[in-house]
Amino acid sequence: MVTIKKIAEIAGVSRGTVDRVLNNRPGVNAETYHKVKEIADKLGYEPNMAGQMLAARKKKIRLGFVVCDTPVDLFFADVYRAARRKAEELKTFGVTVHFYLIKELSDQFIAPLLQEAEDDELDGIALVPLNMDSIRQFVQKMNKRNIPMVFFNLDMEDARRLSYVGCDYHDSGKVAAGLVALVTREKGKIALATSFDEQSPSFLQRLDGFIEELDEGYPQIEIVNRDSNIVFQKGEYSNVLEVVKKNVDLDALYIINPGDYSICEEVEKLDKERRIKMITNDVINKQKPFMDRGVIAATIGQQPEKQGALPLQILYDYIGLGIEPAGQYLTELSIHIRQNISWKRE
Repeated sequence: MVTIKKIAEIAGVSRGTVDRVLNNRPGVNAETYHKVKEIADKLGYEPNMAGQMLAARKKKIRLGFVVCDTPVDLFFADVYRAARRKAEELKTFGVTVHFYLIKELSDQFIAPLLQEAEDDELDGIALVPLNMDSIRQFVQKMNKRNIPMVFFNLDMEDARRLSYVGCDYHDSGKVAAGLVALVTREKGKIALATSFDEQSPSFLQRLDGFIEELDEGYPQIEIVNRDSNIVFQKGEYSNVLEVVKKNVDLDALYIINPGDYSICEEVEKLDKERRIKMITNDVINKQKPFMDRGVIAATIGQQPEKQGALPLQILYDYIGLGIEPAGQYLTELSIHIRQNISWKRE
């Protein structure tokens, strides 16, 4: 068994210095730190996890979890539920999780919410970094204070974060293109629609992957509204419905970010013959009647439970146990059709 005493003897330092290095505590210069770490790694040192967990419990770690809670994007309800379950689990280890719910997608609402999080003096933060000024400013402040952050669902360029947990949206778009090719038998007319702002990273990356895959692999599939405004808002679907009306021979509709899925109902009203096959994202109970009727042919999941639970676990492991995470943890892209989908209990 490799002990701290043995590492100290080989490194020519005190046991206290080795203990500080192995537990990521300050007071050790960089040269000594790397020397001790290298020796410990070569010897195969394994920390006393029970002791580390006891020490972590004494720290009384305070974490924050910033998540959307709006009727527009139902996906985050599952993320939030998973985070709540993980928070209960971490209570055993002396961890308190504060939740900050984004109920309105506006800087006017989000700025004071994040000020509350800042005032709470958290040890670590998990958040979905929406493309908004208030969130970018908050992230910059946390970076200056060296508060470890884990991003989930979306990543943010030029921000220093501990890790990212979420989807590869470019690959998600490519998977959607493959599904469209299947339902159209690799030829025909399709349209695009999304409920999110055209500057949303998830939208842009999915769209890039989708078009790239279609252009490279399926030249006989035509996107009829490639150069048009494809964004719809709840209750205002005219631009999408006009495309459906003008293209009576439309074969498929890829709804990139579906919102609350009410767009599916509006398109179904026009498509009396059920010709149009829809491809969507995420697994939400509201999709069930549309899948049962064959309106939604397939949907692509991205593990909301993992996006809710893993960021909190990463923060606890890092702050409490000194475990360095990987730079990213990509969620699985799962394909769901009526025959294999599992609906959640309400």
